[in-house]
Amino acid sequence: MTTIERHPMIPIAPPVLIEDFYTPEEIDTIFSVIRAKGPWRLILAHHFSSTEEYLAISGGKDRKPDAKLSDFVAPVFRGFLANDGVVFHPELHDIYFGRKLLDTARSLHGAKYGMAHDLLFNLCGPSHSFDAGHFDTGRFRGMGLFNTPIWLLAIMTKSGLFDEWEVKTAQVLTYFARSDVDGGFTYWPQGPDKAPERLTAPFWNTTFLTDNSRMYHRREANGRRDQRDYPELDITSELHAVDGGEWSIRNGDKEIRRFGEDDLRMLVHYTALLFDDVADVRRFQDHTDDLDPDKVFGMLIDDMRSKGATVEVPGDAMNDTAFIAQLTDFYAMAPREYPAEAPLDVR
Repeated sequence: MTTIERHPMIPIAPPVLIEDFYTPEEIDTIFSVIRAKGPWRLILAHHFSSTEEYLAISGGKDRKPDAKLSDFVAPVFRGFLANDGVVFHPELHDIYFGRKLLDTARSLHGAKYGMAHDLLFNLCGPSHSFDAGHFDTGRFRGMGLFNTPIWLLAIMTKSGLFDEWEVKTAQVLTYFARSDVDGGFTYWPQGPDKAPERLTAPFWNTTFLTDNSRMYHRREANGRRDQRDYPELDITSELHAVDGGEWSIRNGDKEIRRFGEDDLRMLVHYTALLFDDVADVRRFQDHTDDLDPDKVFGMLIDDMRSKGATVEVPGDAMNDTAFIAQLTDFYAMAPREYPAEAPLDVR
């Protein structure tokens, strides 16, 4: 019998749309926590400590000498509300640990068991989107964000070599945006080399159940087009809630932009780790079949060589920039087309 190889970036289960997911009381609680517990940092600030650090790796050799963060990054702010079984705000305990989120996540894969992983939000006003498409960081037995850099986890997923060790995940993504000026969600459920699909705005309490660790996707540009530039945006910019239901973006004490609910676009993002049976749970918890970097790099090198690549074994595979570049090029993939209604923003 011929085995048909599955593309590594096609989710096993198709996405599912759910309307009116949270109750009005749950929505009030989530918004109240977000408004009360700020200020909140840029998504980028969770990974870099300065604008210079980001531009050093993102701008490329042809980057303008006067390039600014705002030339590359949209002003989207993030806050972690719970992570890895710990809820950071007691008001959200029943939501994070409730059956509704976990049972919804389990249903995507038909998994018998699961555990709450993260609960976070992304929030922005009118803004460009320079995201050409990405997928969420995968989790493997023995290797995840707790001990492995994002670039390696991405290569492990794209290679398709480590499916045996993958911990299944599902995301419950709930969108809030009243504006109908762009602002949708593009996703590639048939793989990045096929045509994309879209979830279009406006939406409010609209949930997308998906496996984003196996599917390219992106936030589309949103809101009033003449309000999407933020020339003063910096890595230190923070989002504050202010009176009247408005939001203020500030550099220190200086306000650089203000917007209200009509311009808000917010995503509440929940991830669960999923397991088919008790044996699957025990493999994960007891670490009886974990990956480690030596095994991963060995398998990647063997795979590249079997496909004709010449590979020199690096002394420090995790930090050898030439080797990392070779891996990146060898397993490169990206979306090929975008919706005519939501083209990629390019500076």
